[in-house]
Amino acid sequence: MAYKVIVVDDDRGILASLTKFLASSGYQVFPFEDPAEALKALGDIAPHLAIIDLRMPQISGMDLLSAIKKSDPNIYTIIITAYGTMESVIEAMRRKADDFLVKPFKMQEMESALARAEKFLALKEENIKLKEELDFLKEYEIIGKSQALQEVLEKIKKISPFDTTCIIYGETGTGKELVARAIHYNSPRKDKAFVAINMAAMPEELVESELFGYKKGAFTGAYSDYPGLFKVAEGGTIFLDEISEASPRLQAKLLRVLDHKVVTPLGGTKEEKVDVRILTATNRDLKSLVNEGKFREDLYYRLNVVSIEIPPLRERKEDIEILFNYFLNRYSKKYGKKLKVKEEVLRSLESYDWPGNVRELEHMVEQLVINTEEGATVEELDLRAVSLRAPEKHFKSLREVEEEYIKEVLKLTAYDKKKASEILGIDLSTLYRKLKAMDVYSKKDNL
Repeated sequence: MAYKVIVVDDDRGILASLTKFLASSGYQVFPFEDPAEALKALGDIAPHLAIIDLRMPQISGMDLLSAIKKSDPNIYTIIITAYGTMESVIEAMRRKADDFLVKPFKMQEMESALARAEKFLALKEENIKLKEELDFLKEYEIIGKSQALQEVLEKIKKISPFDTTCIIYGETGTGKELVARAIHYNSPRKDKAFVAINMAAMPEELVESELFGYKKGAFTGAYSDYPGLFKVAEGGTIFLDEISEASPRLQAKLLRVLDHKVVTPLGGTKEEKVDVRILTATNRDLKSLVNEGKFREDLYYRLNVVSIEIPPLRERKEDIEILFNYFLNRYSKKYGKKLKVKEEVLRSLESYDWPGNVRELEHMVEQLVINTEEGATVEELDLRAVSLRAPEKHFKSLREVEEEYIKEVLKLTAYDKKKASEILGIDLSTLYRKLKAMDVYSKKDNL
């Protein structure tokens, strides 16, 4: 990097000599005989270094030093003077000077001073970069120091500026939506909408109308036009969580959006242009679903231009303590409590597998803060009180309940699918689609 240096000295000979030396060493040099002129130009130049003579008319080197540090404390300053008294050195250091050379000095001494300056500036830049990364991580609660998480962060940074599709892989609770939000808010689309929808959380028909919108009268209850989430996200990003659950019909419509940038609302006949970046996520192996014929291969390759895999919490144990303290601080502030934590608690957390990942850890910490008295010390027994390591009650998903109900109705109707569809209140074609999704066919044994 070509550092910018201002040199301020009323001695024309020294000024010319330093300018020539610095330029030949690869610096961008801005020489000034008049300190007042140097001060005026400071904002436009934005230098990395300042080499200042101590004794000058009008404005002293000490006053110029103070003004420079006030303008930007990160500018590295080297004071040069023929009057190197202990008092002047102390005063210069008091005013935040970074280095001090006494005239006449050899250019080797200046080289050493510049080497110290470059080392300092490089370290400062690295610290600024690390702080920016930390702020970036905290903003989206992507917290941790593990190598696996740093690789996720690097990938987010690489793909954010480009308008490409991306599939985010990860178990439930690992933070797939947080990663999608981080990509959006660090992209050129950040000032537009970020819209998220969980494909597994609602029936196919509802997902389709939510995504593509509908026209008035398209179905019972459609009393007015609805633009749909693709139009709501115009110019921004749409995040399709659990993309593996998309039906074949929905997959075909998504492919058309990707290929032609158009949507057709339900009940409409006219295609409407959309400008939306599509990010997706799944906790399943999408490539395996393609091989099994359950997911369109062409859609898979259009969505999977880039992929990010978020590691489960059990594979990044070094992040558990950091996450625990982060959530503890957050919920301590929320509930107005200050708690102490025994070291054995942290070690106990690291020995647990966290099947619910970061989400489980966060919920556990919130329960812990709620159930612990103000000022108390959290012990391992307190963890057990909030169900850490305890067997969790299994709640069936809506899909599991639906599948069991369909199977029960089929048994009751002696596997008469027409009768079963009437009892279930769905079209026969819909029943066949659901049976296919369940890997259930006409043979009774398959049930």
